[in-house]
Amino acid sequence: MILLRFTVRNHKSLRDEVTVDLTRTSLRTLQPRDGNWTAATYRTCGIFGGNATGKSALLDAMVYAFSAIRDSSTSWQASRTMQRAPFRLDPASREKASTYVLEFVLDGRRHEYGFEVDARGVAREWLRDVPSSRWRMRLERDRDDRVLRPSTQVTDRELVLSRALHFPQSPLHDVARRLVDEFDVVLVKDSYREARLSMIADMLASGAIDVDDLQALLRIADIGVTAVRIEEQDLPQAFRAALAQFHRSLRAADSPADAVEVEPDAEDELDSDDQLDDPVLEQVVRRLLFTHAGADEDCPPFSIQDESDGTVAWLAIAVPALETLRRGGLLVVDELDASLHPHLMDLLLGAFEDQTINEHGAQIIFSSHESYVLSPLSTTALDPEQVWFTDKNADGVTELTSLAEFHRHRDANVAKRYLTGRYGGTPRLAPSLLSALVTSET
Repeated sequence: MILLRFTVRNHKSLRDEVTVDLTRTSLRTLQPRDGNWTAATYRTCGIFGGNATGKSALLDAMVYAFSAIRDSSTSWQASRTMQRAPFRLDPASREKASTYVLEFVLDGRRHEYGFEVDARGVAREWLRDVPSSRWRMRLERDRDDRVLRPSTQVTDRELVLSRALHFPQSPLHDVARRLVDEFDVVLVKDSYREARLSMIADMLASGAIDVDDLQALLRIADIGVTAVRIEEQDLPQAFRAALAQFHRSLRAADSPADAVEVEPDAEDELDSDDQLDDPVLEQVVRRLLFTHAGADEDCPPFSIQDESDGTVAWLAIAVPALETLRRGGLLVVDELDASLHPHLMDLLLGAFEDQTINEHGAQIIFSSHESYVLSPLSTTALDPEQVWFTDKNADGVTELTSLAEFHRHRDANVAKRYLTGRYGGTPRLAPSLLSALVTSET
């Protein structure tokens, strides 16, 4: 998958429609004349802005769109209402539908997939492609006009493409599968990082990645780790049974009011011999252990809790980046600069920009406060069309602007101009308030 554009309206602070465009200005037709989509698109895209200006909201909208394709026909059905996050600062937006549109390329063919959701569920959904020289409609759904082509049995709160993902016989299955399989996201939250590191341990155990890959990534970052291994421990049966009961209780609490209650099978009875089929309950706890340079023979290996935030951040980002570069697809990273040295950011982005490394045309979209990659010191030369700024207006609405929209000299110091507020996206500080707080008497 190659992402061309992403458009969203009415998601969190994104009240008005905004579009992130990864196409080069040379693409003026539905498809490149030479058929080379990689040359017609950018591999990297940076979203810059101050705190609470909407950088994360924009990436969250992307994650929501892909999550809806993956989960709206399965886990989302347990909720009583449609999962959505409209702009909340005015009543009109809370009632309006939210819109998400993905324009992308699969196997050299251009596609556009979009959907609209409101409190009732899916209001519109469509998929079209360009098999030759013009658009062809493959999926059309409109609640108001009662249109659903091709005819598909879906609930009000699930996407047709999500249903197709779980039915290999569907003519839309391959599109759905590719979108889900070729998208990954890295979040800055501690809970996400812990889950990602647990996933890395499972990947090592299954052979999806090997120890040499992990050790090479750590050497690249010059962290001082010389060896990595995994430790495995079985969960006691009684503890797994208790977890099973807890998860069943959660599912029962979230089930729709009209859900049909199903009696458990005999093997599901909660006793010390409980056999768990639920994939979220791992029967083995795995953890990463690290050996550091300079450690003597009696020094025990470090657990991930002993490692620095920088080590944790690098592993949580570098492993999915490596996977994306190896297979192609799209990686979204929120706050790429969190706990990472600017040179590591440069290294990572440079790998996506380098055609000799990025042979499959993988793409990365990231948010950051760090202006280093915009400065002359950076080895990653981003075109103005690859740089976007978020800012909020007086109504609390996020506005998105490309650097290409600003007039500037080609030798201008973009980082300096960004930090001085020439492009917006910088916080409006009030140092006098801080001074007053420090000096105020209680």
